[in-house]
Amino acid sequence: MGGVRRMYLEKAKLEEFEIYYQMKCEKYIAYWSQGNYEIPPRENLYRFYTGCLQSAEGEQCKEIYLIKTDEGETAGYLYMDYLENSVDIPIALCERFTKKGLAKQAISEGLRMAREKGYRQSEVEIRADNAASIRLYTSCGYHRGKKTREIYSSALKQSVAMYAYQKKIEDAG
Repeated sequence: MGGVRRMYLEKAKLEEFEIYYQMKCEKYIAYWSQGNYEIPPRENLYRFYTGCLQSAEGEQCKEIYLIKTDEGETAGYLYMDYLENSVDIPIALCERFTKKGLAKQAISEGLRMAREKGYRQSEVEIRADNAASIRLYTSCGYHRGKKTREIYSSALKQSVAMYAYQKKIEDAG
């Protein structure tokens, strides 16, 4: 099934942790997120997840949104990581929902939300070997910046470079 679908972002709720955890355990998401196929420790993810839900409005924080299809299915998640001068908007889709236009819509919506909060710059960090994410973010107007670090990929048994991709968030209108 191909083609563009519609999506909406819904702020994650405590009772949706299991959905989030199951997505983090998918081989496709685990590999692109971490460079390996290891299932993340449940208790660590739970602490992270609940910490994001408890962040106070207005402070530097990370919010988690679930990406829902117009049919109400959970297709992935998006973080809004509000930093001092920019917002990081990482995204992950379950493999069966890729190549349907959902990721681009979700990033556009994340940029709109960031703009409403006064942010004018977005920066994401992408592994040099993640061609799909590079295509996605560059199609959303991001440009490759400097190399930020190297990470070790247990799946590839080698280090992989990470690069910053940046985008200016234009004013509405």
